[in-house]
Amino acid sequence: MKEGKELIRKFLVILQTYKSSGAVELATKFYAEYSYVDSFFLQVRDLVIAKKKPRRIELNNNLVRYNEKVIEPAIYPESFEGIIHSYADRFPATQALLNQIVAEWDKTKTLLRV
Repeated sequence: MKEGKELIRKFLVILQTYKSSGAVELATKFYAEYSYVDSFFLQVRDLVIAKKKPRRIELNNNLVRYNEKVIEPAIYPESFEGIIHSYADRFPATQALLNQIVAEWDKTKTLLRV
């Protein structure tokens, strides 16, 4: 990790030096040499894409109190629908909430161009 950071730092310093000095031909040649993709790197890319896992979804389950002694978790499916249901259960849409949102909007609506 330490060696890689140092190499990247040196690479970027060289590239920035070429760019700042206007050495377009040198910069183009330098960058093209390090950005060339051959068949080996295409095979590596195919392997990485084949083993790629789907993006993780952050989901918070809720606790539901049925009475003084019974508290159970409400578990939602790990999907976008689960996130929406979790949020809707945690923050139910009530008239009081709507009034609070509108009051906050009214405070700043003159500052926004909508």
